[in-house]
Amino acid sequence: MTAPVITEVLPSDGPFCESSFRISFYLPKVNQANPPPAEGLHIQKWKSTYLAVRQFSGFVTDYNVGVEAAALEASLADTVWSPAIKKFQKDETTSVYLVAQYNSPFEFSGRVNEIWMLADLEDELLPV
Repeated sequence: MTAPVITEVLPSDGPFCESSFRISFYLPKVNQANPPPAEGLHIQKWKSTYLAVRQFSGFVTDYNVGVEAAALEASLADTVWSPAIKKFQKDETTSVYLVAQYNSPFEFSGRVNEIWMLADLEDELLPV
């Protein structure tokens, strides 16, 4: 298994409020030049990226992902990070976030997960 397994969550504002999900698997450096072919596989290459991250434990559920994403967003409100995060949002009411899971589904304790929010700092100067 590769780690992390990343799930991109795009909450919907539609009539049934169904979210869209995209699952991504990290490909180790040794396999990145010639990834194995697979039907429906889409390769994503990330450039250097800034993320706001909140770590949490346990198994990932719809409930705790929502709670952790809301907590991360609240912790960023009224900070210099907030405008950089907003650049990746679809609109003022919908956040785009990712869930990173680092453990095998067969590991029951010591689980590590993260909520990621992408930040566009191209035009921002943040204090160090």
